[in-house]
Amino acid sequence: MKVMKTLNYIIFLLLLFCVPAAAEAASSLQAKIDAAPNGSKIEIEEGKYEEKIVISKPLFLVGTGKVTLYSCDGGPVITISGKTVRLKNIEVEHCGNEKEDAAVYVTGSNHTLEELEIKTNRFGIRLNQADGVTIRNSKIVGSNTGNGIDLWQSNRSHIEKLMIANMTDGIYLEQSNRNSLKRNNIQHSRYGIHLMFSNGNVLEKNVSRDNTTGAMVMGSKQNVVSNNKFLFNHNNVNAQGLLIYTASDNEVKGNDIISNRVGVYAERAENNRIESNKIMNNFIGIQFKKANKNEATQNTFIGNVNDAHAIESPHNQINENYWDASSKVDMNGDGKSEISFAADPYFQTLTNDVPEYQLFFHAPGLIVIQNLLKSPVDQLLTDTAPLMDMTSEMEKEVSSNSSLWIMSACMIASSFILYLLGRRRG
Repeated sequence: MKVMKTLNYIIFLLLLFCVPAAAEAASSLQAKIDAAPNGSKIEIEEGKYEEKIVISKPLFLVGTGKVTLYSCDGGPVITISGKTVRLKNIEVEHCGNEKEDAAVYVTGSNHTLEELEIKTNRFGIRLNQADGVTIRNSKIVGSNTGNGIDLWQSNRSHIEKLMIANMTDGIYLEQSNRNSLKRNNIQHSRYGIHLMFSNGNVLEKNVSRDNTTGAMVMGSKQNVVSNNKFLFNHNNVNAQGLLIYTASDNEVKGNDIISNRVGVYAERAENNRIESNKIMNNFIGIQFKKANKNEATQNTFIGNVNDAHAIESPHNQINENYWDASSKVDMNGDGKSEISFAADPYFQTLTNDVPEYQLFFHAPGLIVIQNLLKSPVDQLLTDTAPLMDMTSEMEKEVSSNSSLWIMSACMIASSFILYLLGRRRG
């Protein structure tokens, strides 16, 4: 009888402690993933899950309500491999500090990641030999110690409508070809978009602002950089809107490159076409260093402190651009000035030696000195047929901006007058 009581007590303890554990394991996300048949949909109930998951078969995981997966351990919070995995409406918090860790790690092909919100101490989403991946409508915020989206040998992917902030590089591609990067907004990072040895990619309608460099194209060919906005990338001595380094055969067209330290900087770059860009309010509009056989045409240069600067770059085609600083005489009515425009960086050379001379920018005496003491020929970018007028779209925008400034000045003046009248009556 005593033996039976002892056995019953042991069984009771086993039921008490083991059954809940088994039930908990059975209800874990990983257990559901492992048990789900290929191609099925798993709805994750609202809640916060301290769990890392691995998905290696075709599945659709979607959060219902606010779903958060988080982990501070080494390794990714979510690991994806195989084919056609889809994630939607999931928050991922990655608080680990391993150098190469990522919140989401992806290999395989044809996956879709959408409506994710990622907070990470390191990388956001890493694609390693992953092809045909779509990442869209998501947000990634970091601590400036990893890349937001990182592609390594990953091709034909679509990255669109992302908000990325506080990363080392917002979107980084290395040896990754024919990818599409569209309508992304990247801020407060080192490089907004960074291409390394990656060819045939399309960068379109992205906004890259308040970074060290808006976008960098290095060692890459046949990329199209069109209709982007590279704005306010000026908080560093090496800041640029667009940096083209040892790259060739790229097309830069229709971009707004505004209020950067250097608008477009090309070094050791060849056969690139820079066309129909608005290059405005930069310290240097366009700068070439040991860069030749490039073409810059139909661009609009307005309000730059220095329009252009060249170092050992005498063999570029610079023609039919609009320069607000150029002298304009059109004798035959073709819309082009008969007076060539040579952008002389004399003032920049002078202020590099004595920065305090920036106080005399556009002073009459300095202009006289600049006309007398020309820069070396290899530092001049000469437009042989500068345009007489801006495009109609640019004229509307400049006119709108001017009207806004005039209105603001009038309002300030009115306020000041009212203030003075009030004082007199008092």
